[in-house]
Amino acid sequence: MTQHDNEQIIRDFCDGWEASDADALVDAFTEDAVYHNIPMDPVEGREAIEAVIRGFLGRAQITFHNHRQVTDGDLVMNERTDVITTDGSSVSLPVMGVFELRDGKISAWRDYFDLAMFRGS
Repeated sequence: MTQHDNEQIIRDFCDGWEASDADALVDAFTEDAVYHNIPMDPVEGREAIEAVIRGFLGRAQITFHNHRQVTDGDLVMNERTDVITTDGSSVSLPVMGVFELRDGKISAWRDYFDLAMFRGS
């Protein structure tokens, strides 16, 4: 995979949240992937990540607005605003995302954000 391929994989993944296509989102991960929203505990393994994604999409609509994205080999980082809508109410959450790829799939995803802002406190 080229650096450009990795960048596009993450752009497509981020765009995929708006479509709420859980199958496509889950398919983006390796079997041993780790998803870590830094204020919370990490989620390990594709099956556990699938449960989180499906649970989230069952309650909310999310759109990622990428502002900047940089790629260095198999590492892709983006600065974005996630707009999360639940029960007609939305929150805009500034996020710094870090993605590690292996063979065209996400093997690690870390998002850094303010948990209090996410919870609306």
